[in-house]
Amino acid sequence: MATRETERGSSGGLPEDMIPEILARLPPKHLLRSRAACKAWRNLATDPAFIGRHHSFQPRQPLVFTYDVGGCLQAVDLATNKRRAVLRVIQRVPVSRPFADDGRGALMVHGSCNGLLLLSFHRSFFVCNPATRQGARLPLLLQDGRHVVGFYQHAASGEYRVLYHEAERLGLQSRHSYYVLTVGSPQARSIDLRTSSAEVGAGLMRGLESSRTSPPVLLNGSLHWSPQQSQGGDILVFDQAAESFRRISPPAGASLTKDDHTQLFEMEGKLAMFCSPQFAKNMAVWFMDDYKEMRWVWKYWVKLSFKLAYQPIPLPLCPIVLYQEGDMLVSEEVSDKVLHCDKTGKSQGPVDCSAGGTRVTPHMLKESLVLHEFLQMQRNDGACEWFSEVEFADGSDTAISGDETQTD
Repeated sequence: MATRETERGSSGGLPEDMIPEILARLPPKHLLRSRAACKAWRNLATDPAFIGRHHSFQPRQPLVFTYDVGGCLQAVDLATNKRRAVLRVIQRVPVSRPFADDGRGALMVHGSCNGLLLLSFHRSFFVCNPATRQGARLPLLLQDGRHVVGFYQHAASGEYRVLYHEAERLGLQSRHSYYVLTVGSPQARSIDLRTSSAEVGAGLMRGLESSRTSPPVLLNGSLHWSPQQSQGGDILVFDQAAESFRRISPPAGASLTKDDHTQLFEMEGKLAMFCSPQFAKNMAVWFMDDYKEMRWVWKYWVKLSFKLAYQPIPLPLCPIVLYQEGDMLVSEEVSDKVLHCDKTGKSQGPVDCSAGGTRVTPHMLKESLVLHEFLQMQRNDGACEWFSEVEFADGSDTAISGDETQTD
């Protein structure tokens, strides 16, 4: 039986104003368990404002695939270099290659936004929140000529949207049409290609790389894609409010070639670009110092003391991926290890997996306990009734009911 002090929310002598600070920094599953301590903690842990603050303290964790039985999507804790399972494939359908290179018959991450993941498996798309075990199928199929190129939250409406294009064959040429699907809507809508120039429109007709290998960076209300050949080596920008496209130039001193690996990411609240010439050990990081004036400045060199394990075609991902604040995961050729390096290239130790059995993705998961009305609640055993081919491999041991937390 609870004591009178527990009912009042007493915390063993801790100052009351410290409790929210401590709880806000707990991992989601530990925060959910803390609700059983007392009514005061339960009220705090289910308050929408507190849940939003809790999300702000959660670390961004890189997502990797490992080739376990059936396959597993895992998150890497950069503080410890340890992995934890997020989703597992359930072998209810024949899957010979759970992470196939063409994206069909495979579990693939196409986007990550505010704790939500956009994934596909066996041509079907779904959105889920691993922390709350919510999710839903999307009225969208993975097929030839169709590529998801962005997953983002619309600032004005708060809606979560998927941007994709489809190719239509016109003789020997292809023409791409662009669509926006709002999560929770029954169908997508076509968008007009409002562009800043004819050259931008012509580049869009040639299509963009899939967001599973080249996710855009959402900054200043716009999506930014890494330089691509279809865009003449420029950075494509999509204003998500006006739904219009334009281009900006990459750093003039980057001297990009078609064999270079470039990646955009956010660092210190600014747009940053990483440029890695193939097989080179010295790689440059550039900052957009002034976004209004589109002024780039060279920031620093990444100097590696080991040889990268470049994977053969058709594997699409480079063996080095930078994340926010400059941390990176690197596949080393000699040791067959995935290394965690800091922004200068200095090793912070190996991740507890082999490079041969792991596919590093350019996506990160920043967990959130916000519940969404457009997603379905699942049983606490991890089973996904709305997508039976996968199961949640992590999350709370305590079920969350829809009346405990309001959506934002």
